[in-house]
Amino acid sequence: MSATKQTEIGAIEASRNEAYVRAEGSLIGERRNSIARLVMIAMFGFMSNVVGVTDRYQFLVGFSYTVFGLVTLYVVYQRIKVATPEGSRWRPAILTVIDFAFVTALAFLDMQRDEPFGPGQHAIAASILITFAVTRTSVWHVVLATALAIVSHAFLAGLDGAVPGQKTLFVIGGMAVLGFMVALTNRAVGPMFAGLRQRDNLTRFMPRQVAERVLSQGPDALAPVEREITVLFSDIRGFTSMSEGLSPREVLAMLDDYFGRMGQIVKGHDGVIGKFMGDGLLAFWGVPDRLPDHAQRAVRAARDMRKAVRELNQHRANLGLPPIAVGIGIHTGPVAAGMLGGKLQAEYTVIGDAVNVASRVEGLTKEHKVDVLISETTWAQLPEPRRGDRLASVEIRGRKQPIVLYTIDGSAATVEVAATQQ
Repeated sequence: MSATKQTEIGAIEASRNEAYVRAEGSLIGERRNSIARLVMIAMFGFMSNVVGVTDRYQFLVGFSYTVFGLVTLYVVYQRIKVATPEGSRWRPAILTVIDFAFVTALAFLDMQRDEPFGPGQHAIAASILITFAVTRTSVWHVVLATALAIVSHAFLAGLDGAVPGQKTLFVIGGMAVLGFMVALTNRAVGPMFAGLRQRDNLTRFMPRQVAERVLSQGPDALAPVEREITVLFSDIRGFTSMSEGLSPREVLAMLDDYFGRMGQIVKGHDGVIGKFMGDGLLAFWGVPDRLPDHAQRAVRAARDMRKAVRELNQHRANLGLPPIAVGIGIHTGPVAAGMLGGKLQAEYTVIGDAVNVASRVEGLTKEHKVDVLISETTWAQLPEPRRGDRLASVEIRGRKQPIVLYTIDGSAATVEVAATQQ
């Protein structure tokens, strides 16, 4: 596929995603609107029944509007669980027409009982209905609501026999100004929802400050680079046998709890979560932001991950569950970092020999019965005094030169593994 075609597909997909985000925001807004509609109905119902006099036809219209408001509330909260761009375009338009039909009908019935047209009361109701369009997907929803408000007001004023004068024109002009301001807000709400969704997606894997920089600088912030970084691999020891006695739901719950704790630790040390791979985790430090102490941050994260596993195992022991053992491998070296996966499913990741070595180092933790191993390139970048020991010099598949491995914090490194391998 040509680069031009990929760009076109990517643009279409981005536009489609934004449409779904706006639809979701519109549904959230419609749920709030349904509550506000019932409050408005209750307010005007109170005024009509307590302050004024209500005849049979007004009661029927008011009762029908109340039922409509209750049904709308039920539908947007219970029936519509997932918003779609198509539904978010035509459903609010229908609601707008029905709202103004009821408001106009109630005012018309007031006038049929020889009561004068109340421009203030109608203007308040119309203004509330115009503001309903703030979060709707298109500015045309605002235009429709504003137009219906002006037409309704002019129609009722004309039936009342009023000659269009300063007061009528002032009310109509105020509705137009309100519609204009709501339209400006509507135009800003869509990008705001999209930005919040993008920020939420980025902060799932990146520290918040990195995500903010990406949002402010755009795609260039994740441009491909070659740089020395520190890579961390971890996985759960004996995960396959552990999960055999669990249901899929229980396995997912365990992994969700585990990865939630580990992910927060990685991001807390300004690392980036590359991906989750079954029971494994890839994280790295040094890209996209430069971190001169990337090796030290990775080792600190490993120590905190070890502590978090111990706390998690205490919790599991209280529930009568077996402990979890992990293996963590850390290596420092050059990588290529950037977006991979094409326009439709891109992710920020790292590739290179350093990634492969970190994976091999993690695999050696089980052989050497420790939970954390770091390579000599990482060890060399740690500040003095270093807390750990030289363990072994080993050959790693795919490399001619052996790798010297170190533990951290001495014998404490063996605690978790020993508990599950006896």
